[in-house]
Amino acid sequence: MHRVGLLLVVALLAQAAGSGVVRVTHTFPSLSGPNPADAGSTSADLSGGVSDRHLVTFINGGFSVLAKADGREVQPHQTQMQFWTAAFENAGDQVMGKPYDPRISYDPMTRRWFAAANENINGLSHMILFAVSEDANPTHRWKAVRYEAPVSVDNCKLAIDRFGVYSTALAGSRDPAEIPHVPVIAIPKEDLLWKGDGKPSLEHLNLFEVIGVPRMSDRKYNGTEGMVPAYDWDAHKSRSTPVYYVNRFRKEVDGETFLQIRKLTWISPAKATFSDAAEIGLGEHYSVQPTSLGVQPPLGDNLHSPGIRAGEARIVNAIVRNGRLYTIAAAQMGERTGAFWVEIDLATMKLLQHGTLADPDLDILFPSINVDRNGNIGIGMSATSATVYPSAYVTGRLKSDPPNTLRPLVRAVEGKYVHLRKRTDVTKPDQGESWSDYSMVILDPVDQTTFWTLQEATTNPTMPQEQNADRYGTHWVTWRVGK
Repeated sequence: MHRVGLLLVVALLAQAAGSGVVRVTHTFPSLSGPNPADAGSTSADLSGGVSDRHLVTFINGGFSVLAKADGREVQPHQTQMQFWTAAFENAGDQVMGKPYDPRISYDPMTRRWFAAANENINGLSHMILFAVSEDANPTHRWKAVRYEAPVSVDNCKLAIDRFGVYSTALAGSRDPAEIPHVPVIAIPKEDLLWKGDGKPSLEHLNLFEVIGVPRMSDRKYNGTEGMVPAYDWDAHKSRSTPVYYVNRFRKEVDGETFLQIRKLTWISPAKATFSDAAEIGLGEHYSVQPTSLGVQPPLGDNLHSPGIRAGEARIVNAIVRNGRLYTIAAAQMGERTGAFWVEIDLATMKLLQHGTLADPDLDILFPSINVDRNGNIGIGMSATSATVYPSAYVTGRLKSDPPNTLRPLVRAVEGKYVHLRKRTDVTKPDQGESWSDYSMVILDPVDQTTFWTLQEATTNPTMPQEQNADRYGTHWVTWRVGK
């Protein structure tokens, strides 16, 4: 693992002026590939958190703590295996397999950090790991606990509100006849907040299951398996106000795209209930995932740049603020990869906004969304084209902008190389390779008009392939929408 380039604070005022309202202020380089052998995956799978003083990058490639003020690394970064080994040893336990697909969030209400990951044991992944920091400093001790899911799971999710910590996981099978059972997990936050010699507990973990349907005629699921819990940072939220879980949904292969929203409600400090789905139609069809690949600039020398898989059926992330739910999902936009985003009134379950994220000259890769205290939206993503190497971009909209619209994209970190895997056969055209399956947009817990995002960009040389493949770069970007 290496830091990406020199540690610089990059002001991008000239570029931000191109959109006027969307203004990037700084970028910080973070961890880069290739991943260590014990990472469990060659992808980055981006996850990160922001506190008063720190930025934490937690990806398949490792765990890194940066100073929020200037982006310097405040302790030597760890591999993911080192992080989880220490966290389990602190709790008197041990790692059993290879952790992968980590998630992390800072909770300003308790001033603790929360993390989660899958654990692959002998080729099977039934385990979801949870870890909690000792205090607001992520370099201090962590302790971990393991949950064995009733089904094989992948791509675990993480969300937090005033009362709990929430998760789901991608549950499915390559067997087209198998019915996915999606585990829905809710843990009282107090059970996880260890002190002194104590350790996090799953004693009152609530488990629910959402039963999907077999793969449809196009050999893809209907979307239920990609359900995510929504973050809600309202420190004054009442216990009776639900937690929301959302997924995209289709009833026919080429039929209308719906969102399904389910409510989890705490009826006591330890017991929750889970509702059936409310369905909200979007009035049009989006393919269950992008049907084309993200294009990259040519390699030359009769070699072929691979395309990039730009998204899957799962929702990328979801946020609740002021009684409204915001979410975003990858979709095909004409001949380009893009996304759709929505704003939903949770009191009426009515669609307030439904817009698209698309650019005629770019393929969009794995965008994520958040909303500031003024109701302005921020979206972060990677993007690529035949003339633009995979780069980090941001956009957004003012609350007062015309409905369903976004401001122009602003490039925050410029990619310089073609994205390659070691397995990529660059002598053949029409190859496709994975990108990081997630990204994060986080609202600054101190200044709730500032967005942060952790994104991937090809800022490290990737050729010659036998030496440099899998050398992704990750970068923190901070920006504002409006004054």
